Amino acid sequence: MLLARADLFIFRQVTCADGGNVFSDTLWYTGKERMEKGDNDVKRKVQNRREILAAVISLVCFLVVTMFWLLGRPREAAYTITQYASVTGRQGMCYLITDREGHLAVVDGGWKEDGEWLLELLVEKGGKVDAWILTHPHPDHVGAFNGIYASGLVDISTIYAVPVDHDLYQAKAQPWDEFGVYEEFLKLTEGADNLVYLEEGDSLDLFGLAMEVFHSFDLARRAEDKDPCNNGGLIFKLSAREESMLFLADVGSVESGYLLEKYGERLQADYVQMGHHGNGGMEEGVYRQIAPKLAFFDMPDAMMQDAGLDAVNKRTLLESLGAQIRTYGTAPNSIGLK
Repeated sequence: MLLARADLFIFRQVTCADGGNVFSDTLWYTGKERMEKGDNDVKRKVQNRREILAAVISLVCFLVVTMFWLLGRPREAAYTITQYASVTGRQGMCYLITDREGHLAVVDGGWKEDGEWLLELLVEKGGKVDAWILTHPHPDHVGAFNGIYASGLVDISTIYAVPVDHDLYQAKAQPWDEFGVYEEFLKLTEGADNLVYLEEGDSLDLFGLAMEVFHSFDLARRAEDKDPCNNGGLIFKLSAREESMLFLADVGSVESGYLLEKYGERLQADYVQMGHHGNGGMEEGVYRQIAPKLAFFDMPDAMMQDAGLDAVNKRTLLESLGAQIRTYGTAPNSIGLK
């Protein structure tokens, strides 16, 4: 009978050993029990797969949400650029550039009278400068550098300057040029192996910032120039991942057409250091091409409000372009470069 209805039963014999005795245990399952047992196994497998799938979906959702949160939140600035005012109460130029790893660069530095406070600041920051950029050798730009370099109290990795032609500059120098300041610079740095003269077209990595030189001293272009020191100054652009800043030094309007024709859209920058402190300098077309969201004027408020100076007109122009204005009146002024 059992054999005739074998499809309805399962026979399992288990033989075990216990202390040398052998015995058998016979188990019988009906067809219904077999089906129920199989269904339970399938259900368990399905349930396990569902749990695994749910876990995977939850993980993917978490990663997607995290990614969008990271992309959507404001990116922290990788670099800080700070404008400092001169203690002389006059126009000047001094910027410090830092990053989160402790690197430090200086642009110009200001008058000789600014050397004391700038030296103290640099020592507070560790006494090491990775790069000191000198746009041109006028006293309100290299005066502080000369004193600090002579002190030997700050370790300067690299000095970047423009290759001014000594004889041409001397022949055309005016009393306000204070040519002796330039000769002092030459004497101090004579034979220095860390002095690099930059030419137009040079590019370098400034601890992660891309530095492009758009203008430098060119003897042929300055031969007939009445103001070779200012107009032979260094114009350069610093670019981080998302933002940039353009430094126009003291280069005058005579170079405006040249810059627009040669560089065009490459002049665009989020921040700009106004040409010749904001008093004179570049023509309107250059600033329209730059289209900055913030402009630094390197002068005190008294000069900004002097109707006899061009700074009043330049401020009106930049504000009409939507730019915020920073002057010595609120210095030190810092921006984060993303």
